[in-house]
Amino acid sequence: MKKEEKLALKKEYKINYPEITKLTTDKDLADIFCKIGTILTSSLHPKEVINRVMSLIGNYFSPENWSLLLEEESTGRLKFEIVRGRDADKLKSIYINKGEGIVGWVCDNAQPAIVEDTSKDSRFSPRIDNMMGFTTHSVVCVPLLNGQNKVIGAIELVNKVASPSSKSSDIMNTTIIPSYKSFTQTDMKILSSIATFTGIAIENAFLYKKVEELAMVDSLTGINNRYYFNEILQQETEKVKRYGRTMCLLMMDVDNLKTINDTFGHVVGDKILSSLADILRVSVRESDFLARFGGDEFVIIMPEAKEQDALILSKRIQEMISRWNAKEATPGLTLSISIGVHEANQNNVNKILIDADKDLYQSKIFKKKPEELTSPEEMQRYLWFNLED
Repeated sequence: MKKEEKLALKKEYKINYPEITKLTTDKDLADIFCKIGTILTSSLHPKEVINRVMSLIGNYFSPENWSLLLEEESTGRLKFEIVRGRDADKLKSIYINKGEGIVGWVCDNAQPAIVEDTSKDSRFSPRIDNMMGFTTHSVVCVPLLNGQNKVIGAIELVNKVASPSSKSSDIMNTTIIPSYKSFTQTDMKILSSIATFTGIAIENAFLYKKVEELAMVDSLTGINNRYYFNEILQQETEKVKRYGRTMCLLMMDVDNLKTINDTFGHVVGDKILSSLADILRVSVRESDFLARFGGDEFVIIMPEAKEQDALILSKRIQEMISRWNAKEATPGLTLSISIGVHEANQNNVNKILIDADKDLYQSKIFKKKPEELTSPEEMQRYLWFNLED
């Protein structure tokens, strides 16, 4: 967690501390807020922060089931993001429709709710109970808000167990039937305070994920970038050395991109790069790794592939480029690429990038001077797989 994120959480904690002090009437409650404060200002991954807070919630409130649900922006549906208690794994595949049940009402109204007896509350939906063979007696549910006070989900506790020891996982799966008591207004206030911090932690988790994605994705083409390529290449290299597998690397670049930029402008040049990325994206196998290496260069890692597999992919790419030129190209402009292909094994995998780059260089030379091709093998390798319109 970054320094500014820690400061924001500490500030939020201090703002809410007077309210927390009023609610802190026993040692266990004081302890939980002390632990939450420590967790929220730690250097843990945001998702781990949220998981630990959910564990503390279970220990303090003793619910039979408790969950953190997040709202889908596109549909408004709620997804069980973190679920604890009975049949937790089954709930993770279920969605709550917008406005459905207590949790739907809480998210729609941005207000907490406490229901002592669900059979007497019209907001309660029995759909999940019917699906799971579960009986919900009482509920306390509070909204999760981000830094802009927008509802992003909710925390919901179901069935407060009167004897906390009876809610442990091995007991819950026996024939012992736990006894319950109702959630209280104090429970709701405490949970609301916890939700305030949890909402901030969730927002940090989203930001963390976005930063991770930005670190791996090329902003122009939307494919993987060189930083991520280096990481994957290292992983695949280790597999080749450890397990004796083969691997192919394709390295390619756009012919005459500088001339295209000078003649048609950089906007057109960028379109060429983006279009090539789209072509490569639909050409590769599911197991292949595609990345923009930099400038006009692209690379494809083909795990457990032979050179013939890579040459077949090269031809497929060139054929798709030919079709693109026939339909999409700007008048007077043709997309053309050169490709270098290299297969590596345990003995030479450490220099696969150097060797593929050499193959690309040779491909460009032979493309300009085909008379230098001296054997049928070279003819096949550097002409047949570097077709032009």
